Amino acid sequence: MTDPTPDPPPEKLVFQIYVRATPEQVWEAITETSFRRQYFYGSTIESTFEVGSPVRSHSPEGELWGDDVVLECEPPHLLVHSWRSLWNPEAADEPPSRVTWRVEAHETGSTRLTVVHDQLEQSPLTAAGVSGGWMFIISGLKTVLETGAPLADPS
Repeated sequence: MTDPTPDPPPEKLVFQIYVRATPEQVWEAITETSFRRQYFYGSTIESTFEVGSPVRSHSPEGELWGDDVVLECEPPHLLVHSWRSLWNPEAADEPPSRVTWRVEAHETGSTRLTVVHDQLEQSPLTAAGVSGGWMFIISGLKTVLETGAPLADPS
C-alpha cells in the first residue's frame, strides 16, 4: 500500500559540476545575456550585480520571468539572489526563495560550480518547478563553455 501523503517540498536543492574553464569564464556565463541565452531556456538577464540591485530575466519573447534582488555579490566567485518563478502565476504568489552561485577554481585547472536553491519551505510550486531544471541549466552552461555550442536549442 502506498502512503497517500505527498512528500513535502525540498528545503534545499544542491547541484555541483566541474567545468573546463576559468572562474572568470564561468562568471561571465552566469552574468552575461549572450551566454545565458544559450543555456537558460533562451532567457536574458539584466543587473548591475551590486548588492540590493534588481536581477531581471525575460523569456525569449520578452515576458518577465524573474524580478529578483542581488543579496551578495563577489565577482567572480559568489552571486546570491532572490528567486520568484514569475512564469508560473501560482508560483509567482509564493514567498521568494534564494539561489546561490558559487564559483571556485579547482586544483585540476577546472572550475567547480555549485548552485544551491534554498529557502523553498514555503514555496512548494517553485520547488517542484525548478527541481528538474537546474541540472539541465548548469549542464548547458558547461557545454557552452567547453564546446562553444548549446546543449539544446535555447528557444
